[in-house]
Amino acid sequence: MANILDYLDWRGDIPFSVDPFNEIDGLILAEFGYMPLEGIVPRDFTIRQDLHGAWERFECDSVADKMRIMSFEQDCELFRKMAGSRRFSRTQLTGYVTRIDTESQTQFSALTCLLEDGTTYVSFRGTDGTIVGWKEDMNLSYMQETGSQSDARAYLNDHFRQHPRPIRVGGHSKGGNLAVYAAAFCEADVRSRITMVQSYDGPGFREEIVESPEYRAVLYKVCSYIPESSVVGMLLNQLAEHTIVKSSASGIMQHLAYNWEVLGRHFVEADGLSKSGSLLNKALSGFISQLDDQERQQLIESFFGVLEASEADTFREINQSKRTSYPAMLRAIRNLTPEQQKLFKKSLFSIARSSKDAVLSENTDLKTYDRPPDLTETAAQS
Repeated sequence: MANILDYLDWRGDIPFSVDPFNEIDGLILAEFGYMPLEGIVPRDFTIRQDLHGAWERFECDSVADKMRIMSFEQDCELFRKMAGSRRFSRTQLTGYVTRIDTESQTQFSALTCLLEDGTTYVSFRGTDGTIVGWKEDMNLSYMQETGSQSDARAYLNDHFRQHPRPIRVGGHSKGGNLAVYAAAFCEADVRSRITMVQSYDGPGFREEIVESPEYRAVLYKVCSYIPESSVVGMLLNQLAEHTIVKSSASGIMQHLAYNWEVLGRHFVEADGLSKSGSLLNKALSGFISQLDDQERQQLIESFFGVLEASEADTFREINQSKRTSYPAMLRAIRNLTPEQQKLFKKSLFSIARSSKDAVLSENTDLKTYDRPPDLTETAAQS
C-alpha cells in the first residue's frame, strides 16, 4: 500500500493554497524532524533557510553511523522528495535545536517550519538511536517532568510569545508526547496561538498530568493517530480519541511512519485496534500498574545501567562492537544487587501474569483445562 513517500509523488506539485494542510502533511513534518540538520538550519529565529536550499547543503553519506536511526535512508528520501515538491520546497526552516545530555538523561530536538499557507509547524523529534533517548522514554513512567518535556515547553515559551502566525505543534513517537505536553503547559498567550496539536503514535502521561486542568484545556486541539497494533501510543494515560491507521507491517514495526497506509490526502483507517495489539497493551499496562514509582525508577536504572556498561552511546554501537559490549553487559548483570535482581524477577513474573490475564479477558469462554499455565507459580516452584 501507499505511504507518505507516495503521497509526495501524488500531491507534491499541489501548493497549500490549492489543497489545504492535512493529516498526512503533519506526519511528513513530524518525520522530517528526525533529520540531523546542525550547521544547515539556523538556531537563531531571525535567520531562515528554505527547505530546498537545506537539501542542497545536506549530505546523507556524511552523516555518522551513530546518528542514523532505523528510518534514516527513508528519511533522506523523504527530504529529497520534499525539496523537489512545490508543496514543501519553499518552506522556511529555523530554530533548529538538538541536545543530548547524559547527566540529565535528556534527548531533545525541535525544528520550526514556516509554511507557505501562513502557518507555522513546530516539529518535536521522537526518540533517536541513543541509549539516553530510550532511557528518557522510560522515565516518563515515574518522573513528573522529563528533561525533554521541560525543553519543549521552554522552546514554545521562548520563541512564540509574539509569534504572528497560527501555530501547529506535532511529533512522532516521543515527539508526539512532547507536542501535547508543551502545548498544555506553555504560557497562556502562547497556547492561545496554537490551533492544532498532532501526536503520531506518541505515548501518554502519568495520571496527574492527564487529570490536570492544563492538559484538559488543550485536549480539544489534540489529534492523535496510532497504528492498529500500537504499543508506544497506548502506553500510560491519555484522554485524546485516536484515529487508528492501517499499517503494511506487523508488530512493533507498525510504529514506523513509513508503514502507515495513505490514500489521497487521508490515512487508511482501521476498524479498531488489532486483537494482538489489544492483548499486548493490556499486558504492558498491567505490568506498569503493579510497580510504584520507586520500583519503576529502580528497574529503569538497573536495565540501562547494564546497557551503559557497554560504554556505547547508541544501540547501533552496541551491535557493532558485540565482542566487547556483550561481555561488559553480562558482567554488569552479574553485579546487580540482590534487590535489583529480585525486582527483575518480579517484573518478569508480572509481565507473564498480565499476559495471561489479557488472553483470558479476550477469551472468557475458555475452559479451565484450556487456560495457559500460571507462569509465576511454575517459576516459583523451579
